[in-house]
Amino acid sequence: MDIKLLFSSYPFITGHGVTLARMTDLDLEALWDVMGDEENFRYAPTGPLSAPGQCQVKLLQGEAMFRDRIAIILGIYPKGGGNRMAGVFEIYSIDPQTESATIRFTLSRRNTGQGFASGAVRAAVDYLMATIGVHRIQAYVLPTNYQGVTVLERCGFVKEGVIREGFFWPDKGIVDLCLYSLLPTDLRKAPNSHLF
Repeated sequence: MDIKLLFSSYPFITGHGVTLARMTDLDLEALWDVMGDEENFRYAPTGPLSAPGQCQVKLLQGEAMFRDRIAIILGIYPKGGGNRMAGVFEIYSIDPQTESATIRFTLSRRNTGQGFASGAVRAAVDYLMATIGVHRIQAYVLPTNYQGVTVLERCGFVKEGVIREGFFWPDKGIVDLCLYSLLPTDLRKAPNSHLF
């Protein structure tokens, strides 16, 4: 797993129908659509932002996390660059020892159901495994987040189980979370996998 390459510069990841790229000040309005919408945070550990001005702070926090090699936060752009950002994609809990990373994605409501989440997950998996050498990609999702579960399963992720009352989310209390993961062997088993 090439951590140096992962954090050498912000990745620009292209996939089927989407591009994952660094967010800028030009994305603040679209970021508010994602981060300010209470509905988007029904299945997230924290609540939405309370004012549009907080989006600038979020961008700066993301830049600091990248600089400190903690996480990579990217915008999801439909059908390539130049289009209004549709969502946010996060790569975090990057562990060189186990060659693993955790992902999370959130779309604005106007962009759900169009394949952007699946496209983003597939593009990120391809980049992380083929280019960076990540061996295990995982995601945590509330059992009631049916859309999130569907996206992960559509992309070949395997449900490992439910972590019962194992997480404290500040805005939700103690919650159950399903753990999904993907290994290179899962991709080789999938008959329709375009990866590798």
